Amino acid sequence: MKQHKLGDFNAKRREWLQRYIPAEVLGTITALLGAWVMYAHTHSFVAATATGWISEGVGFYGYFISTELALHSNRYRHHTLAKRISLAIAAASTNLVVEFLPAELFDNILVRPFLMFWAPHYIHPYPIGFLVGKFSADLLFYVFAIIGYETKKHWINR
Repeated sequence: MKQHKLGDFNAKRREWLQRYIPAEVLGTITALLGAWVMYAHTHSFVAATATGWISEGVGFYGYFISTELALHSNRYRHHTLAKRISLAIAAASTNLVVEFLPAELFDNILVRPFLMFWAPHYIHPYPIGFLVGKFSADLLFYVFAIIGYETKKHWINR
């Protein structure tokens, strides 16, 4: 029985990694580039943090919005173009809100700005400190995102 549960968890872990790794890589690259460029121009931790935070969201959610729209557009391909677009947007929006809204509220209000601002003060050079803060916040974010993802799969995508 324990081996079966461990196998289930390993399968879940692989599913989560396959889902989140591409978006995480893209978000990390855009966050680091945005923060680094801003810091190089301003030498301001606040400006670099804000730019990195926004850049990460653009990369991360750009990936998910694109993949969700493509998935749902394909699912509704038998409808007219206008109806397919509206159905794809509605389905993608619902899925993304359920999966990410609770994680984003917790992350953006309490965790990420604090960690991305303070870690570079203590860990140098700046890009390394920024990444330590970012990845620390990511760990907490993914706890909530995975709960949202599993909730979405159970209640919405049946």
